[in-house]
Amino acid sequence: MAVAAGTLDREAAQAPAANEPAVRSFSPPYRPDIDGLRALAVAMVIAFHAFPRLLSGGLLGVDVFFVISGYVITQQILAAEQSRTFTVLGFYRRRVRRIVPALLVVLTAGVLIGWYTLLPGEFRLLGKSMAWSSSFLANIFFAHYIGYFSPLADFSVLLHLWSLGIEEQFYILWPILLIVAVRLRVTTLALAALIGASFAISLWGAWYAPIVHFYLPGARMWELGRGGLLATRLFFPGRHPAAANGGHLFATMSSIAGLVLVAGGALLLSARNNFPGFWALVPAGGAALLISAGPAGLVNRNALSRTPIVALGKRSYSLYLWHWPLLAFARITFGRDLSVATLLIVVTLAVAAAYATYRWVEVPVRYRAHGSKTVPLLLGGLLAFTVLGAAMDWRLLAPRLNAPGFAAWEAALGDWNYSGDTYVDPHTGYQVLTARSHRAATALFIGDSHMQQYWPRVRWVVETHPDTSRSARFVASSACLPLPGIETPRHDCARRFAYASRLAFEPDVDTVVFGAYWEVYLLREYATQHANSVYSVDDPTHGTLRLDSPATRAAFAQFERLVGQLVTSGRRVFIVLSNPTSPSFDPPARVPARLRLSFNVPRALEPDRSLVDARAYQGFVAPVTDTLRQVAARTGARILDPSTTLCESMSCAAIGPDGTPLYIDASHLRASFARERASFLDPTLLGQ
Repeated sequence: MAVAAGTLDREAAQAPAANEPAVRSFSPPYRPDIDGLRALAVAMVIAFHAFPRLLSGGLLGVDVFFVISGYVITQQILAAEQSRTFTVLGFYRRRVRRIVPALLVVLTAGVLIGWYTLLPGEFRLLGKSMAWSSSFLANIFFAHYIGYFSPLADFSVLLHLWSLGIEEQFYILWPILLIVAVRLRVTTLALAALIGASFAISLWGAWYAPIVHFYLPGARMWELGRGGLLATRLFFPGRHPAAANGGHLFATMSSIAGLVLVAGGALLLSARNNFPGFWALVPAGGAALLISAGPAGLVNRNALSRTPIVALGKRSYSLYLWHWPLLAFARITFGRDLSVATLLIVVTLAVAAAYATYRWVEVPVRYRAHGSKTVPLLLGGLLAFTVLGAAMDWRLLAPRLNAPGFAAWEAALGDWNYSGDTYVDPHTGYQVLTARSHRAATALFIGDSHMQQYWPRVRWVVETHPDTSRSARFVASSACLPLPGIETPRHDCARRFAYASRLAFEPDVDTVVFGAYWEVYLLREYATQHANSVYSVDDPTHGTLRLDSPATRAAFAQFERLVGQLVTSGRRVFIVLSNPTSPSFDPPARVPARLRLSFNVPRALEPDRSLVDARAYQGFVAPVTDTLRQVAARTGARILDPSTTLCESMSCAAIGPDGTPLYIDASHLRASFARERASFLDPTLLGQ
């Protein structure tokens, strides 16, 4: 049932409460510099998505958007309430006309392009994300599916809609809460409480679960609330005398400081800084200062209010909607590493599509279509895409590229096997995967998912050589670097490693094997900007570590002492280097563009069978490899290099003889490929 908000009580308005000045009659004027700030924000985001190495912190433009949105929407609600025209139902109708038309256009294009170019598994994923996105729950879906900075994110067509989900979830209750706060004359207090609670959640989430909290509204509402707090000064000017009086010095200094913060964050921050958390204060604070400066601010007046920039800002919503799907489809079709020319073409297409959408969809529906059927039709469109997405996910609707010959390719992408007999430690709750032979001796494997990928080979050796092979135990946890005292956003990694280290000294363990995707924690992933942030458990600030960080050197020193103790105790110790990785191993990169774009559907998928030259990778990872080799040389441990059996002279196959991929992504081996070719591990089980 719709809740209608009436007018402010006149007597209350004339008699200010002790903690809040009276509301004044005010109709907020249009500020072109706000649209200019939108243009800056969307330009930052697009630059980051297209050229992440040039603008590593460009994603902070989303934080700027949140502050702007909180400011504008709160301002509109307060103005409507003051003028006796506010209703909650009317607010939601305006939001639907503002947000949904362009979204429906982009979803339609996404389905059509996806149907034409995507393989069945890719099309299913598009459908699943579409069902959630059209319900404004994209952020909830991606929080449990994929990290924003994961390499797989480049191929998630609707990933960018997470931010739209946060905004709309915020605005479900915000107008009601705001009006209640206004009538109780506790608006500033309510906003301060919202900002404080949300910022506390943001700080906690950035430390303990940054991958998930990146997407969740609780960690982001303080940014929207900060914008809302700025809006209240138009109605409660006594709270901000300097700004309300429009002091020239205040405006100038605020605008300059705001631009410095926003631009500095875009240039200096990166995915290694956990967001939102503390670092989100940089873009949010900068946006707040630019808005506070007012249209007379130096930057606002001379830059943000320029006609071309304002025009871009007015189209920023459509541009934001269009740019990411076009980039994602381009990367799916032509490969992750697009040329500069291709990227510029994609961005140009996004600008053109945004212009057309704004002119022929956004403006007509938002400002002219006020019939009683407009909003129900728009909501019906969202419902239709929810149903359509579910149908795609449940295989009720298949893509064009759905020939029977593609089945083997699709099956290969799910070929991951890390399961079997498990033992659950009653004291810690940690699971230990086991494979038992007839021998009493045991080999203990410690690492992350790059150790887990070798489980099929280890189990195969144990099962086919029960009398000569050692038993095997795996204490491998995904995204956990096996170094003492080092933590990752996954959390609990340091304690897991300490637990595994204690198991290494159990009487039946005579072999210990350490392995990981070493460089992704200490350098980054080869040929991409992806990295798993790590920090020292002794650092209360959770500062991101690199290979040359003092805390990292200390961790390697402790690791070396542990390895030395194990060797001295008579145990054999092996250190497994990273297997060769490259975007060229990624299955989507092996599907030729001509196949995706051809008018004729082939009966079978004919992938690119060219070998991957891993020499460049070898040079990139050398600093980590050299460090591990030095540890082995000083302690008597042995180095195992996966490339010795996975590749030939550093030329590595990405496609098997049967035409299916050997990797499930850019770095992880398929279970069948690991079982067949990871024979470099055999000495850990069969050797003396």
